[in-house]
Amino acid sequence: MEWTPGKPPPFETAENFRELGGWPAADGRRVKRGLIWRSGALCQICTPADQARFEQLGIRVVSDLRSAVERGREPDPDFAGVIRHDIGAIRNAEGGEQPIDANDSLHLDAQGLKDLAQEMMDIYSALPFDNPAYREIFREMLDGRMPLLFHCSAGKDRTGVAAALILLALGASRETVMEDFLATNTCRPGAVQECLDVYRQMLEQSPEVRPILELVSGVRPESMQAVFDAIDRRYACMEDFFAAEYGMGPEQLQLLRDRCLE
Repeated sequence: MEWTPGKPPPFETAENFRELGGWPAADGRRVKRGLIWRSGALCQICTPADQARFEQLGIRVVSDLRSAVERGREPDPDFAGVIRHDIGAIRNAEGGEQPIDANDSLHLDAQGLKDLAQEMMDIYSALPFDNPAYREIFREMLDGRMPLLFHCSAGKDRTGVAAALILLALGASRETVMEDFLATNTCRPGAVQECLDVYRQMLEQSPEVRPILELVSGVRPESMQAVFDAIDRRYACMEDFFAAEYGMGPEQLQLLRDRCLE
């Protein structure tokens, strides 16, 4: 089975489940099909048909980027023979896992939403740097343990940055990275509207919070731009970034591309 970039496979229940295969990358090549997958929480793969489809993908490694709280509330299914890495992608100031709960965004007042939006932008700016969860994904890719899948709760923020870094390491343009990132809104068509419905009364009184609700429930370009800007403030080029933050020099980047591009 093949899918166009950004288009989810025909799962009945899995949210935002799609591959990076097909996106244009370095040297006029494209990401190989069926190697690198991204998704929301895998607990949504609950029907026998979806479980069979998942097994057909031959995924060898699953990296769960959620916090321990999220993993405990909605644990992944136990897929036989799959290597698991449970490493929260959001870290605190000491470098430990930040105990977050995606449900914390529900039922906030206007100021709470504004504070949450700023917190999310700060998280986007911090996620790319020296992240042990992302380092483990790159290690598995360099070792050739693929197909692999990485996911968080909605498959949009932590997963979106992971996908961005992988595509950048494979030589994709920032325009391609942004296109993949924004595809979340297509793959989760009802999520933003559901959030707007919850906050309908607040929107009538404070329409300026709409972009914040769209940021919380979906994705917006300024979030990924915050990632680009944070990297550009520290590094002159992406090669310097990957060498310093993930120990991947020219040889490792070339190996990654040889494994993942065609």
